[in-house]
Amino acid sequence: MILALEMSSSLGSLAIGEGGRIVETREFRGIRHLAALVSTLRELPLASLCIQTVIVGIGPGSFSSIRVSVAAAQAIAFAKGAQLRSLCSGWSLALQHPDVAQLGVFAEARRGELYGTIFSLGRLVRPSFAFPKEELPKVVQNIDLAVAAEELGSGLLRAYPRAEDFLRLAEDRSVFSEDPFPEPIYLRGPVRRETGAIAQLS
Repeated sequence: MILALEMSSSLGSLAIGEGGRIVETREFRGIRHLAALVSTLRELPLASLCIQTVIVGIGPGSFSSIRVSVAAAQAIAFAKGAQLRSLCSGWSLALQHPDVAQLGVFAEARRGELYGTIFSLGRLVRPSFAFPKEELPKVVQNIDLAVAAEELGSGLLRAYPRAEDFLRLAEDRSVFSEDPFPEPIYLRGPVRRETGAIAQLS
């Protein structure tokens, strides 16, 4: 069985899959993801489940919530002797919109910045990057569909990463990191800001 966790936005989720089918899905909203996750895990018969793989989304997005889900994923993987895999949460949105030629997945980065990840026809074409928030209107001009879990501005479709989508990627090892100590995607520093998001998207 595979257990997946996704908590990079205000909509957290958990999914369990087996043999290519989804066995269980749970969602929880709000900022108290830790309490909701603990409650959800207590409701599930984890002790009796044969979990062989644990997948966790590492953002970019809500740093504190992602750290909670990573810690939970590590604990479950350790207790079950399961393999731990992590991936960019944006892959979920890429699966939700597989026919879009240029899909931009955006998230709040705080400090006047946003995160962006670019996909094309369900495949990653530019890994996550940070850019000044005021550049968003120009960035989305180069995008066929722009999505975000938060209200970031006009022209962006509200969409949320979902744990259940990760189950569909379980056989594609190329999208995962198998680092046993994954960290939330965190993109800060003058190099990325000086590079400029618009120049690299044009």
